[in-house]
Amino acid sequence: MTARPAAKSRPPLSITLRLALLFSAVAVVTFVGVGAYLYQTLARQMSYRDDAELIGKIALIRHILGEAPSIAEIERAPHPLLDTVFGHDDFVLRLTGPDQKVLVQSVAAAMPVLPPAVVPADREPVIGDVQDWTPAAGSGRMVSAIGMVGGAHGQPLQITIARQRSDRLLILKRYAIDLLIAVCAGAAMATAFGFLIVRQGMMPLRSVIGKANDISTHRLNSRLSVQDAPAELQELGSAFNAMLDRLEDGVQRLSGFAADLAHDLRTPINTLMVETQVALSRPRSVEEYQTLLASNSEEYERLARMIENTLFLARVDNAQLGLQREQLDAHAELRRIGDYFEGLAEEAAITLTVDGDAGAIVSADAILLQRAVGNLVSNAIRHTPAGGAVRLTARHGDGDGGIDIVVCNSGPGIAAEHLPHIFDRYYRADPARSASAHSAGLGLSIVRAIMELHGGSIVADSVPGGQTTFRLRFKAAAG
Repeated sequence: MTARPAAKSRPPLSITLRLALLFSAVAVVTFVGVGAYLYQTLARQMSYRDDAELIGKIALIRHILGEAPSIAEIERAPHPLLDTVFGHDDFVLRLTGPDQKVLVQSVAAAMPVLPPAVVPADREPVIGDVQDWTPAAGSGRMVSAIGMVGGAHGQPLQITIARQRSDRLLILKRYAIDLLIAVCAGAAMATAFGFLIVRQGMMPLRSVIGKANDISTHRLNSRLSVQDAPAELQELGSAFNAMLDRLEDGVQRLSGFAADLAHDLRTPINTLMVETQVALSRPRSVEEYQTLLASNSEEYERLARMIENTLFLARVDNAQLGLQREQLDAHAELRRIGDYFEGLAEEAAITLTVDGDAGAIVSADAILLQRAVGNLVSNAIRHTPAGGAVRLTARHGDGDGGIDIVVCNSGPGIAAEHLPHIFDRYYRADPARSASAHSAGLGLSIVRAIMELHGGSIVADSVPGGQTTFRLRFKAAAG
């Protein structure tokens, strides 16, 4: 069996066509509703007028009977009575005597007129006295009443007058056809005009699309004019401009990141290349080769740290790094970190102290917490002159249940113009350290990324020539 080709999915309808079809649907529903109301209103009005005309005929015939001298005179000269229905082929008039003898009838052939309840002579007929009548073909209405010949004390006659509805039904049928044509024509016009109106109204959106098509990585500074857009598109335009702001910022940061990374990788690679070329320029002793390999090993370690830190930040940016949260005693963690850096601090002739509040519990990943605080302590020791002090503190926050971990050090401090940027990647406040083998400018960026992973924050404060403080703020532990 041969496989049947997959059916091609139809392309979705455009918004313009969808709105035009909705206009058409609304127009059809409206026209049908209004037409049905008008049709029913016309049918009721015509039925009421027919019944009222029957009542009027009864009143006229009663008046003619009242002026007639006798029944015999009526039989001899029935023309005044027949004239009441003259020219109306759909009317049937019949007068019946006391003995049910037909005295006057408007048609030559007898018609099966079944009299309904008869209205007495002393009461005027009303619309409610008119009843349905079913002739041989079609339908109709009829009314029957008693009329007195010669006045109130004369002889009674039964007046029966009926009317077929064929003409009225024909008029209603023609009206219904005209109404259907009008509904179809109105729906077609509503669809056409709706399409044109929506198409005209969608021009600002097409302008937005055209503007968006003109934007590229080299033209991210272009923005939509929100003030000139319709109210419905202003929010969309604002959101689009905000997205462009984020994209432009991200592209600029990525470009700067790539340039800084290339710059920092170039230094150790050039060092490795130059040292290797010098070593190969002439024969060397074993001790010289060992010295060269030791120097190269340091550069390799620096490259490895840079690559590892860059990968760590990339995993954080792409939400690929999971947290293993634990309830940690912040003071105990700081003592463990202080013990690790104690030897480095003694070598640099720096005093390292640790203190904290009892019961300061943080919900954090132990490894990442140690890495964040370790980066701060390493920076503090590196920038603290001999005889200075580095202090680690864990304490409760200001009444909100959070925990603050503070790293302070004495030294030259950080200038105010550098403070907003020290957490940016590859940023160094001291240009003289740009070629430093100890730092690639990622330490503080990693600290901030770790705090963002924990839902916390980091704040730096520095007084030039005084004290520099980094405050890690952890939110209160849940439960």
